[in-house]
Amino acid sequence: MSPSLWPQATLPQRRRSTPASLMKVGPALSAGLICCLLHQASLFAAGPDAQQSRFTESAAALGIDFVHRHFGTGEKYMPENMAPGVALFDFDQDGRLDIYLVQGVPLGGDPAPSSAVNRLYRQRPDGTFSDYTARAGVGDPGYGMGASFGDYDRDGDPDLYVTNYGRNVLYRNRGDGTFEDVTVAAGVECDLWSVSAGFFDPDGDGDLDLYVTNYLDFAFDNHKWCGNAQTGVRAYCHPDVYNSLPDCFFRNEGDGRFTEVSRQVGITPTPEGVGLGLAFADLDGDGNQDIYVANDAKMNYLYLGDGRGNFTESALLAGVGFNGAGAPESSMGVAIQDLDGDGLADIFLTHLDQQTNTLYRNLGGGMFSDGTESAGLGAPSLPWVTFGTVFFDHDNDGDLDIFVTSGHIIDNIELFDSSRAYRQPSQLFDNLGQGRFTEISEVLGIDDALVGRGAVGADLERDGDLDLVMMQNNGPTLILQNRWGSRANSIGVELRGTRSNTAGFGARLELRTAGKSQVRLLHSSTSYASQGPPAVHFGLGTAIRAEELSVRWPSGRLQRLKDLAGGFTYTLFEGPWLDLLTRVRSEAAEMVGDARLVTEGDAAPGDTIPSCPQARRERNVADAGGYGVAVDEVVRSPG
Repeated sequence: MSPSLWPQATLPQRRRSTPASLMKVGPALSAGLICCLLHQASLFAAGPDAQQSRFTESAAALGIDFVHRHFGTGEKYMPENMAPGVALFDFDQDGRLDIYLVQGVPLGGDPAPSSAVNRLYRQRPDGTFSDYTARAGVGDPGYGMGASFGDYDRDGDPDLYVTNYGRNVLYRNRGDGTFEDVTVAAGVECDLWSVSAGFFDPDGDGDLDLYVTNYLDFAFDNHKWCGNAQTGVRAYCHPDVYNSLPDCFFRNEGDGRFTEVSRQVGITPTPEGVGLGLAFADLDGDGNQDIYVANDAKMNYLYLGDGRGNFTESALLAGVGFNGAGAPESSMGVAIQDLDGDGLADIFLTHLDQQTNTLYRNLGGGMFSDGTESAGLGAPSLPWVTFGTVFFDHDNDGDLDIFVTSGHIIDNIELFDSSRAYRQPSQLFDNLGQGRFTEISEVLGIDDALVGRGAVGADLERDGDLDLVMMQNNGPTLILQNRWGSRANSIGVELRGTRSNTAGFGARLELRTAGKSQVRLLHSSTSYASQGPPAVHFGLGTAIRAEELSVRWPSGRLQRLKDLAGGFTYTLFEGPWLDLLTRVRSEAAEMVGDARLVTEGDAAPGDTIPSCPQARRERNVADAGGYGVAVDEVVRSPG
């Protein structure tokens, strides 16, 4: 948005709105083991009218009573309107996803209530959640913006990084359900105004490095008055009235410590660096991890990696710095996946009202074009201020759909323009195939007056379809349980790296069914200040099996697995020993026993092998693309 269209110290311009149309695994195992509970999706006959609600909002019923508060006092401090994000991860490795939610605190010196801390909700076996914050020790009292996670110390447990207005926090997972604050010891404070963060491995050493986007130099001693000077109505300022802040890039030294090396590796501060959203992917097809930064009202950044941890900023040359009209946009959220089925990673960005959301189609060779209008994503986004975005196959038809959250930044916008609203609807765009979309937001079945921020998708219920977790600024968390996707089959995949990083961040997966190929990228940070679990989901549509799954690991290793049955989540271990594949099924509402499988050889000292005594094994040994043996194992309760 142009600064002239934002409430300033003088009478703002009026605008006409456009109408809406783990398991723990040591890195040097000589024996492989899989122990997990996985899904069996149900198939149903064709259902009723497709316009019925396909989701059920269930946060309260599931025990999530979190309400975000920005603690605004009318001073219009800038951080108040920008949070929060969310992280979904299995922190205790029990096979069930847990939820980490970030909270605000009073700004300007007012005392904070004891409840103003971030919250960790642990999922129980029955699918409900309990507040586990105090026991885990992750109740950070800072002004929370977002959260991300990654196993930076390679001990098999996901560690948690929290971005704040102020000092960020790194919590090391001890592996016993508790965390310790190692921020100072690790050297990753980045004591600025951070929004998004993500772990990734751009130099291929198997250790996760950390990138953090930073926003503005807002402080209480440079707090500016913006709004209508004639009426005295105050508003949050446009970001252009503050200076940008440099992002932080921390290289993992492999000993629990990080070194900030942004300038040394080519990440140079510029006035355009007003970072909000963040995503990683191989965007030029050279096999190396690249960085994409969504900047607010400035040119976006594309840092192309060389595979050795160095970067070259190339957004303008690649065609992803500005939209197709050559204009900068107020970018907030970002997601990267192959939306049109050509095997190349496309980029989707969320923006302010009067700007469309933007889809950059990957043309190959590191070049992109603005494909927003041809995809049908332009006009429907014009009226809304959009933040979080999720690529997910909500109906399991094999095409990635798009979910977008909305909510204005100016909480009293109606006083400046009565045609615009602070609370706005979320949107769902159904992929019709080959990257063309149609809006079907009515099937979400939720209130159309929300203040949406971060959002992620995940199979919370382990039933084979993807649910949504959505955050609101100064409002309650929403959980949208998918009641539609189970009408078609699906396959889930989780990776356990050894030579690569333990979660497989940076892997490229391709699934082939009869007449269709799907590519998915496994990465960390996505949406807006948020991160979903390290799992990949493939909808199968009417197919009941997949012909082949190929995985290109971050290490460069390629694995191929043949003839996979739908209705299961597969966990794949990277070589160099015997590669293992397991599936464990649940029937009806009853989860069956765990699976235990150990190949020839003993575990290395220090490796943890949990016991799963209630299961028996059925083996089917098959070739796994020259890299060992895939063990296709169906486990049922004994007797």
